[in-house]
Amino acid sequence: MNNKFLQRIISYILERRRQKLEKLKNKHKPRSYTNSAGKTYINASEVMTLTSQTDKIIELLDEEVKNIVNVCQTNPENLLNYVKEHGTQVFKIPYADLILAKISEEEGFIIPFKGLKALYLNFFTSILSGQKLNLSFSSKEMFVLRDMDINVYYMLHQFHKWCAFKKGLPGFDEKSQTLFKENLNKMTDGNDLSVEDIVALKEAIARDAQAAEFVIQLSKDSSGAKNALNKIKNDGSAQI
Repeated sequence: MNNKFLQRIISYILERRRQKLEKLKNKHKPRSYTNSAGKTYINASEVMTLTSQTDKIIELLDEEVKNIVNVCQTNPENLLNYVKEHGTQVFKIPYADLILAKISEEEGFIIPFKGLKALYLNFFTSILSGQKLNLSFSSKEMFVLRDMDINVYYMLHQFHKWCAFKKGLPGFDEKSQTLFKENLNKMTDGNDLSVEDIVALKEAIARDAQAAEFVIQLSKDSSGAKNALNKIKNDGSAQI
């Protein structure tokens, strides 16, 4: 994989998401709204006001993730082991991509869900991983992947999002992520979204964009990432 080509791909994704945010703002009547993370919004078009606690978490997150990545030698399997050591299950199952597509999810980090989506996840991950049958309507956060080599850049993106989730940053609740998945490939004007929905969507997009920007920056200045890139070029590690 060409490093500059990867950067262009991620930059394109980020630009599309920025365009979406521009189209979504200024579409609703002014209304105050404060979410559970302590962020306050005057209306859908204004810049989000962060609490000092949330602001500090965002500021320190990249550096903390970079340190973890360096300790793990930018190795996807080491990162997955780190995830497991910190209480998040990792499932490598056959046809993970097809199973997740049925519920509009992708391989990698999966947030907690309630209801039928949680039941679906619990059923297939438990059955296909050889664990005790789990028929709960409540799922915990998890990583779900096919049992194959993982593209290091894809893993870094997913790992950053997991770290942000573990830090309690907003945008990882079911509502935010559902809106994100539904709107990711659309360029709608947002007329059918409430202020709360726009706030939730902005949070989810922000977390994904921050993760992508982290990967771009790491690919530019981290020797660990450059070594991993060379490894991909030399041994042809599989992509997700």
